[in-house]
Amino acid sequence: MKKYKLAVTFGRFNLPHIGHLDLFKHMAEEATDLAIGISTGSSNLSVRDRTQTLSHMLNSDKDFRVPFIIVPKRQPFELISEIKQYDPSDVIFYLGQDQAELARAVEKYVGCHTQLIPRLTSSTAIRGMIDGEDWVILAKHVPMSIFNKVVQLRETERCLVSR
Repeated sequence: MKKYKLAVTFGRFNLPHIGHLDLFKHMAEEATDLAIGISTGSSNLSVRDRTQTLSHMLNSDKDFRVPFIIVPKRQPFELISEIKQYDPSDVIFYLGQDQAELARAVEKYVGCHTQLIPRLTSSTAIRGMIDGEDWVILAKHVPMSIFNKVVQLRETERCLVSR
């Protein structure tokens, strides 16, 4: 029996990695359904590419068997407004350990529980591994099911920055 009906998170997810997969697995341990908010901010890669990559990562993981939706939103409170059908006591919001201030705001204004998850890696670290062509180390930080796609996403990022 799971403690919550819904686990929610929100992020950019520009370069998905094992830290994101770990986050989603923690969410799946606590809730029957997952809502993954993906930022639509202008500094992000296309929502379509990120959604496809995240979906492929989760659907390819044999240990991950929880219903999930990926919801494009500008900011986390916009995502939360979409789940008003849930009682706040049935929802848990997961964030990275560096997002404690957002967690306090969610608890205060929404009333649901929050959980901070330690970061296993970061998109910044992934960028460095790709840029430095450190493929062996990168393979330890990115699931093989999405390895090539993450490298392609980084190339897209570089093209956008150079414009």
